[in-house]
Formats: sequence, structure tokens, C-alpha cells
Amino acid sequence: MANLSNSKRNPLSADTEPTDEELSEVMSEARDVAMARKLESDSWMRRKLAEAVSDARARDAASAS
Repeated sequence: MANLSNSKRNPLSADTEPTDEELSEVMSEARDVAMARKLESDSWMRRKLAEAVSDARARDAASAS
């Protein structure tokens, strides 16, 4: 029987569990992607809100004239 501690771990093997380091790296990358998407989403929402306010003000100014 092969000594598992001396063999190289095969991450593609069906019975291989990820190491804590691998999980940490994946979670860190996932967090970074999620934060980047959140910043992009927040920026989009701010732009849309500013556009809506601007459109509403323009409609109010046009109807008051």
C-alpha cells in the first residue's frame, strides 16, 4: 500500500478533499470578485438614481413653465 503522506495529492481525484489553504485561497478570490461586483453594482445604482432625479426635476421644471 502506498504511503499517502509521501505521495503527491491529486486535486482532481474524486475522493480528494481540499486543503485548508486551497479553501482559503478560493474563498479569498470569491470574496474579491464579489466585492468588485458590489462596487460595480453600487456605482450603477448611483448613476441610475442620479439620472432618475435629473429626469424628475426636468419634468417638474417643464410642467411648471
